[in-house]
Amino acid sequence: MNSWNESETMATVQHSPGAREADSTATTNIQHPGLKDADTSQWEAEFTAPTTPVKRPDVPTLLRTLRDEGPQERIAAVFEEHYIEAWFGLDPVELRSVLNAATEREVRTRPIVGYIRSLLRGETVPLLSDVRQNGVKTLRASERGAVVAMAVLESRLRGELSTAMQLAERLGADAPAANALVDGSLGTASFMSLQAGITRMLAGDFARALADLERVKWTAPPAALTFFVRDAHAKAALVHAIVGDPELARRALASARQVQRTNSWAEALVDATAQLAEVIIDRNADSTALGQLLATGRTEIGEMWPLFILSLAPTVLSGDAGAAHMLAAMEGAALPGSKSSQGLTGSAAALVRAAQAAEAGHLSEARAALAAADPDLPLTKLVQAGAALDSGMPGQALAIALDVAAHTAGLRQLELWRLSILHLGHRALGEEDAAQASLDQARPLAAGLGAIALPVSGSARAQIQSLLHDVPLPTTAPTALSLTPRELEVLVRLAAGISRREIAEQLFVSINTIKTQVSSLYRKLGVRGRGTLLAEAYRRGLI
Repeated sequence: MNSWNESETMATVQHSPGAREADSTATTNIQHPGLKDADTSQWEAEFTAPTTPVKRPDVPTLLRTLRDEGPQERIAAVFEEHYIEAWFGLDPVELRSVLNAATEREVRTRPIVGYIRSLLRGETVPLLSDVRQNGVKTLRASERGAVVAMAVLESRLRGELSTAMQLAERLGADAPAANALVDGSLGTASFMSLQAGITRMLAGDFARALADLERVKWTAPPAALTFFVRDAHAKAALVHAIVGDPELARRALASARQVQRTNSWAEALVDATAQLAEVIIDRNADSTALGQLLATGRTEIGEMWPLFILSLAPTVLSGDAGAAHMLAAMEGAALPGSKSSQGLTGSAAALVRAAQAAEAGHLSEARAALAAADPDLPLTKLVQAGAALDSGMPGQALAIALDVAAHTAGLRQLELWRLSILHLGHRALGEEDAAQASLDQARPLAAGLGAIALPVSGSARAQIQSLLHDVPLPTTAPTALSLTPRELEVLVRLAAGISRREIAEQLFVSINTIKTQVSSLYRKLGVRGRGTLLAEAYRRGLI
């Protein structure tokens, strides 16, 4: 046997998977070339000694030791190498104390350390401006994506949701390679996809948010960061509990429970998200669900507060004083990102208020509340469509429901709401075949649902709930009322006390055109005379 084969044989015996300690004794009969008999035993002892597996460092413990015992000049280097684990392994207060102990010279040579230290100190962070100016190109490729992800987080917390969304689009290009077996990015890939998913959740782009969260589930971050995967399951459960499929929400919660827990401070945030999703799912079956909902930790809910507000909607609409008080308190609180006027962050409270006004029959107030919500949000559009049905404008409701179709696909509750609006709108216009087609699509989605956990109310809600419980709808269709945009303009000006001649001058049309439009308003609202026209328009919430 030549020397190369001898070495290979011994390495195979020593390191093959499942090799038993007894097997290693077989090497004692193999003498390594160049060694005398007297040296063989020493060589055998060293070569065949059991090897200790290399264990990754406990990053939080290592950083604490360097802070307290030194050498402190190593803090920045260790943090740069393991910044994701350090961020989530040490609570923000302790992490700030660690980075404050780092030597200034070392921090200056490591941009990401300086970024995070400034953020924790509450200082002006150059992170966003650097990202906008592509200054992150000076960073290592392994750091670049995480810097963008942190810029996404900072933008959300500052209420700059549109900026966060733009940056989230860049995360895909900067994402490092990761898979379900080995994550060479040390958790960066999971962190980036999770930040993109959270951003799209808060922007109301639920379908793409679920896709981002799914990517997180297929990564294998270090053991100290497995809560990323658990969080992805919990947040997917929350999305499905509110706008998707409750059964998928239950499955996601079950998957979250199977992920190993860590010692990270972020585990409490994951628990709060999972608890919120569970309470929403069980709301109808458990009378104590409201109490659990109101008892959920405020701090732990964190950025998920807009979805917490949406979860309050059915209870607020039922007239519960506790839920109404909670809503009012949250409207006046300085919550993470609450300065935003976009997405769910800027719209959740307005949507619940609009539903509350519609429930009371105050359609003008409902329309005013909707004006404060993000008009591009699919959920806003669906609530507007419901308000249009309540106001006797099925044509407008149909237009909205058709426009939002691409944003409700795959989200069971949103799609059911949209199809129901189509059904009711077509029925109101006497389009029975189209109405039946929409109903046929809605029925399978409605099977097994107890209620829709959305901020929808008004007279249309009762009709849509009848679909959920397979109750036949009334055979008499409501009176069709489909006002044109110009007719609405004329109506608003009449309500302001403007004469027909003045309206014609303002709209640059003839007085005869205005008379024709006023006659059309009389006919559609079934009234005679200006006074009864305005009274009926106010009752319907048109003015």
